[in-house]
Amino acid sequence: MAGNSKASVIAGVSANALITIAKFVGFFVSGSAALLSEAIHSVADTGNQSLLLLGLARSQRPPDPSHPYGYARDRFFWGLVSALGIFFLGAGVTLYHGIHGLMDPHVVHHTWLTWAVLGASLCIEGWAGLVALRGVRKDAKAAGMGFFRYLREGRDPTIFAVLLEDTAAVIGVIMAALCIVLGEITGSAFWDPLASLLVGILLAVVAIVLVMQNRQFLTIRAVDSDVQDRIKKLMEAQETVASIGGFRAVMLGVDTFHVSAGVRFKGDKLAARVLADTDLAAVRAAASDDTQLRAWAASYSQRLAEEMGREVDDIERKIREVFPAAERIQLETKG
Repeated sequence: MAGNSKASVIAGVSANALITIAKFVGFFVSGSAALLSEAIHSVADTGNQSLLLLGLARSQRPPDPSHPYGYARDRFFWGLVSALGIFFLGAGVTLYHGIHGLMDPHVVHHTWLTWAVLGASLCIEGWAGLVALRGVRKDAKAAGMGFFRYLREGRDPTIFAVLLEDTAAVIGVIMAALCIVLGEITGSAFWDPLASLLVGILLAVVAIVLVMQNRQFLTIRAVDSDVQDRIKKLMEAQETVASIGGFRAVMLGVDTFHVSAGVRFKGDKLAARVLADTDLAAVRAAASDDTQLRAWAASYSQRLAEEMGREVDDIERKIREVFPAAERIQLETKG
């Protein structure tokens, strides 16, 4: 999944960097509020997707003593920072400029350069959006679920952010173009700042959606209930397991999770594995000798504990065979 996310983010950053330059050139030539709002939109997208790229890089650092579970959640932190950047920088500045334009309107005359910039923006943003769309489809297929369910549940907020931002960018270009056309037809100065307002509202909606998506992971999101049920059944199927308690399965990253549970074993099943006929003979022989009896009990207890440890290891191995994403498993024995 991380590979698809990284490719989508790189494509988005590259596309937005080119488009930003083109839109600012168009704005300086025409003075259009619509083009300025689109330029600000692209600046926000470039900066925010750069933050997503930083989050991806930092999340792949290996565990260390200060972060024994690794840095997987770094990508959600930087995703949240990116979403806040969209809200305050992108939406805030664009809305302010639109309101200012409505309060002090002036007619803007556009040249062929405006349409060249908008046309190029639409093509490049569309290409970046298609790259992100293909990445989401691949991830959804790898997760064994449909495309829309994958999007709805926000399994990977990084690639979802790129897809949403690129989709919003395409919609923004179309809205700007429509408002410019209406302004040219009517000769009214109202349409140009209206485009800025619409783009600002669009960015605010995108930012709020992304904040909510990243919040799910930063507040420690639970693993899907069907996956939890399958892990519990796998553990309970072990012949030595009497019951499972305190079960928890939470996401570490977008494709790794942590499992913890308390396991109560069947004492008779474990005892049957370590208690041999020679042990019974040794007990009878040591029945009248406290020293020998204590030595046998200590040896038996050690073997029983080792057998319990082997059972825990076996359960963890079986969980990882079925669920490779179970990166961390913590099982405690209960009396």
